[in-house]
Amino acid sequence: MRKPIEARFRVEVVPKQKTIRDVARAAGVGIGTISRVLNSSSQVSRETRARVLEAIRRLGFRPNAQARRILKRRSEIVCFLLSNRDFLHPFHARILQGVESYASSLKHHVLFAVLHYSPRTPPEKIDLPPVLQEHGLIDGVILAGTIYPNLLRRIEAIDMPFVAFSNNVVGIDGDGKYLYDQVGFDDFNGSLQATRYLIKQGHRLIDFAGDISFPWIQRRFDGYRQAMRENKLNPVSIMAQNPDGFVDFGQKSAGRILTQAARATAVVAGNDEIAYGLWRSLQRHGMKVPDDISLVGFDDREEAVLMDPQLSTVRVHKEEIGETCMKMLLERLHHPRMTFSQRILPTELVIRGTVRNLSERHAASRIL
Repeated sequence: MRKPIEARFRVEVVPKQKTIRDVARAAGVGIGTISRVLNSSSQVSRETRARVLEAIRRLGFRPNAQARRILKRRSEIVCFLLSNRDFLHPFHARILQGVESYASSLKHHVLFAVLHYSPRTPPEKIDLPPVLQEHGLIDGVILAGTIYPNLLRRIEAIDMPFVAFSNNVVGIDGDGKYLYDQVGFDDFNGSLQATRYLIKQGHRLIDFAGDISFPWIQRRFDGYRQAMRENKLNPVSIMAQNPDGFVDFGQKSAGRILTQAARATAVVAGNDEIAYGLWRSLQRHGMKVPDDISLVGFDDREEAVLMDPQLSTVRVHKEEIGETCMKMLLERLHHPRMTFSQRILPTELVIRGTVRNLSERHAASRIL
């Protein structure tokens, strides 16, 4: 009778991973002190810090990502919430890129969410994305897109730290200007400098094409108007009837510009999309840019360099806006009681090929 075969197994003992409690016992301190050392807190003496670090080295302790988050009492995740805009709007995509780039450099993560709501919806009725409703899942929110006051109140009600892209906040009066953290860029001075440039090039009949019912377009019109008035020139605002978006606004504006008794030699467009629509429509009317009419846009979107000639425009540093939003949110998380702040980033006039120098033409005619 055969003997039963004995099964032989080699049992390997896996070393038990050291925990934060092991480090605390070895260093003779509490868990809270270990947390402060790991977070580089200044509230730990040099001797205690050295003792803790030596215990960590000796035990080979490595806190995993989840442990670090528990120690910091943060998820190291923020949400980029795009409201009332298409997925993904090119301008806001560049802001998101700036947010994500800075966040990843600090090993933070960014979740993207979209929200569509009416400005008339009561704040408590706004159906926020689940990521914002789950307590503790994210640390804070960066608001972009078109932002109405009811959304600001909704986010405040859930006690969620946030930073808003301020240029597209609609319906907030001056009294509520600093009631939340905000980052934006200088619409007014961007348009002011663009108009001053046209005037220096010899232009006197300069129109503004843009729907001033949008607050950011209104601010750009205000900058244009300031430059016109300081040079004793007459500001002219061109409006289009029932446009289907900004490009269509530009296309419909062209006819009104060309039928004026004193036709403009240059146009400041409320944004690059309007400038693109103008450029297309002027071509169909047999007009050349800049030979017959000069054109300046605003935003410096990717499409600006696809026009022929390339569009002179006001550049908005979109990635820098995103980076600044992320920095400000982290400041708020580290200092919850700090005063609300507003940061306005400068714009930059980019000269390309859509502006003609009339001063040179006038000088040449005088010589002849």
